[in-house]
Amino acid sequence: MSSSDVFASISSLASSSSSSPSSQSDLYTCVFQHFSGGSSGNHGSSGSSVVSLTPPHRLGTHVETFGATCVRMIMLVQDVPNPEMFVGGASNAYRETPQNTQDPFTSWTEGAQNVIWERRPMLLVPIPNEASWVQDDFGVMPPATPTREVDSPAAPPQTNNGANRKRPISSTTMVDSAEQTAAPSLREQPAAPTPPPLPTAQQQQISEAGSVLAKFYPANGAPLPKLHDVVEVIGVVTHTPADFTNMLDDPSFASASPAYPPPSQLPRLQVLHYRTLEPVQRISRSVVEAPVQDVRSLLLASLTSEAFAGDALAAEYMLLQLLSRVYARVGDRPLGKLSLNFTRCTEITASSIVTCVSGLCAYAGGVRLTQLAAADAPSLVPKKDYETERLMRGALQLPASSVLVIDETDVVEGMQFGEVGVKNLSALQAVATKASLPIDFTFYETACPLDVSVISVSRGKSLLRDTFDAAVPVQPDAAAAAAAASVVSAAVAGAVDALRLAVLKARTCGDASIPASEAAALALETAVVSHKNALAQAGVDVTQEHLHHALTLARLLAISYGDAEVSAAHVNRASELEVAREKRLIAA
Repeated sequence: MSSSDVFASISSLASSSSSSPSSQSDLYTCVFQHFSGGSSGNHGSSGSSVVSLTPPHRLGTHVETFGATCVRMIMLVQDVPNPEMFVGGASNAYRETPQNTQDPFTSWTEGAQNVIWERRPMLLVPIPNEASWVQDDFGVMPPATPTREVDSPAAPPQTNNGANRKRPISSTTMVDSAEQTAAPSLREQPAAPTPPPLPTAQQQQISEAGSVLAKFYPANGAPLPKLHDVVEVIGVVTHTPADFTNMLDDPSFASASPAYPPPSQLPRLQVLHYRTLEPVQRISRSVVEAPVQDVRSLLLASLTSEAFAGDALAAEYMLLQLLSRVYARVGDRPLGKLSLNFTRCTEITASSIVTCVSGLCAYAGGVRLTQLAAADAPSLVPKKDYETERLMRGALQLPASSVLVIDETDVVEGMQFGEVGVKNLSALQAVATKASLPIDFTFYETACPLDVSVISVSRGKSLLRDTFDAAVPVQPDAAAAAAAASVVSAAVAGAVDALRLAVLKARTCGDASIPASEAAALALETAVVSHKNALAQAGVDVTQEHLHHALTLARLLAISYGDAEVSAAHVNRASELEVAREKRLIAA
């Protein structure tokens, strides 16, 4: 659909709505339904198919060339300023009519009164740490039906009595097993990134290049995006000499507007259609599926051979971490998260982990901890600027389901952190322990929920003490690495895409409940007691946190096997992993 077609559609809708809609919301809903396939409640992909996707780095080219054009973009909500009030129509004794869209300065009908409407500006920025295989795929899937975490305590799970139910880990068909190909290595796939060494702190500083100030017009049944949401928008982007944000003469409206750069530097986008996207929706619809057991074994083999040099224990913990997500919160405590600290690692191990994670997750990146201690280190925490009424971006403003790898392998004894460095360490601890990001309002701080998986890679104990759910010492094994590599090399074509779909689906809506039957619950209780005894025999001072951690691992193990309920077998396997890990820690 060309820009002229879009403008013609809008004019037609505005003209037809002059006799039917009687409010701002009605007109917005008409436009929204037109681009979403006619149903404001169903955010389908029909609106996405009529306008091609515009990468953020090409936004300036589009604007400079065409002046105003219809674009479709997928970006991150970085700032949500106060609503804007503007003159949207004129009303008289008979009806309310939209303003003339061709000439905003057209005088009103004699006797008419201005009608004030409201819109919500949002600063959209390119998605940080977006994998190259996601950027190359401009298609998105229909929305996932299950939602992400809820802010209220989890309700008691409702399950059917009886044995565990198996469920597929994705919803497409199995690839033809006769299609053999080279090893689907996460390092060698053309679509997977081959990142340079971990990015420097300077590379994470935020500029307004590729950003856009979007104006959202609320429509019925379409909730507005929130801070840190990944949103797909269709709208008209303009590069005009002035942005008619406040057309009223009342100066109180203008004083409330944030001080953004002029449209020549920060384009304005009038949003026609929008929807939030989960990570699983960034996978192409042509992705094929492998059985659950094949997906798990291939994931485990890939991580064992490519990330941990043959350490199957570390690889299985990493597998569970990739499937974890915050599915509920009880007070300040997030449920479902798994943050890990891999010790006895080298810089090569850290780079390998970033490479593998970037090949599987839509949003993944890394940072060196020493760079956060530098004098010119950027702040990881967003801060409110009261002079401009804007939220200055922090490097930890990441989309949900992001994976952040912290490289501590070059940390030396006696390293000094400045004021910004100390705040950065505190912010990393808040994200890893509470799954929340502090926002600095100068006089106070407020916490914003942020589901980001944090992994630390260090030679010894992490500098971020009492931060991670588990510390896993890495023990390379050349023979095990060769055996795992042979499993990867025997994989069928399209296996990498199936792995990505499995990981992103689990990070979006993966879940496994506690069994409701009395017999299954009793078996689960017996397994937990056995785990407690096994830890005590290994010389561990067992606390409540050990048991909570074991149940978290058991739930993730159930998800990895495609089971809908947590069973005693999952708890027993979690106990084996924990006992082996604790023995390594004691030996170290």
